[in-house]
Amino acid sequence: MISKINIKLLITLSCFAFLGTSIYGNHESLSDQTIARQGIFWLIGGILFSFLSIIVNAYAWKFLINNIGCNTTNLKIIKIFLATNIYKYLPGGIWHFVSRFNTLRTELSTEKSVESILLEPLLMLVAGLIFIPFGSFNIAINILCWASTLSFLPGFRKFLVKKLKAMKSKFLSKLDQVKDGKQEKNDNNILIRMFYPYKPLFVEIVFVLFRFLGFLCCMNAFSIGALISQGELISIFSLAWVIGLIVPAAPGGLGVFESVILFTLGSDLPEASLLASLLCYRLVSTISDIFAAMIYPVKKIFKV
Repeated sequence: MISKINIKLLITLSCFAFLGTSIYGNHESLSDQTIARQGIFWLIGGILFSFLSIIVNAYAWKFLINNIGCNTTNLKIIKIFLATNIYKYLPGGIWHFVSRFNTLRTELSTEKSVESILLEPLLMLVAGLIFIPFGSFNIAINILCWASTLSFLPGFRKFLVKKLKAMKSKFLSKLDQVKDGKQEKNDNNILIRMFYPYKPLFVEIVFVLFRFLGFLCCMNAFSIGALISQGELISIFSLAWVIGLIVPAAPGGLGVFESVILFTLGSDLPEASLLASLLCYRLVSTISDIFAAMIYPVKKIFKV
């Protein structure tokens, strides 16, 4: 039986092959693409929006941890998120989660640390699904996407956490176990409260919106952003981003995100310009991740 990992790898390799074929078939048109001065400003805007989105995502995670009943007074959640976000590019794509867990467990129980790690991608997924109905999908898909917000109701959330733990058993096995005495001590930092995460979800929606604006800036750099309605564009962007979040074997949805965008919009927009926009957006996103990871080290240097 083909394992889930092999299926993900197969999908990712297929997307790379599709993307590579498209680049090869348009290599002459791609070489003719130029970026005017105005286009450079658009790309700088893309870096700015992508950079801000990472900061917003860090705050969404902080609010989520508070929402599940954890006292984060002694944890610098924003610093933890920004310092570990760059680890998603390491082979395996899980080391940012492992690093966060190892830090969280110094103040929180193992259970709450695991829950904080597992619920964050779910929060991102729900925030991305909210934008998909902005496009021309049928009513059933729209209802399904918006119904995903129900997954954070307390009853559903407990059920999903249990299922996620079962699905991610191999991932959880990589996390070091803490001693019982330490866990009892850390349980003192758990607050007895659980309610719908309005604030984390709203902030995560802003994160997805900022990611989209970064992508739109890259499209505008090649003068194709205005060739399609913004509602349709954010819908396709969110769909590609969600698929890239769920199925990739490569970090950050590399190859998967670009292939979905190219497959859905390739017939509506100039393919070479769209490819150039996608390649620039990947570069813009990576640069933004590096800048975000450098915030606290640079801040420390200036303090010294």
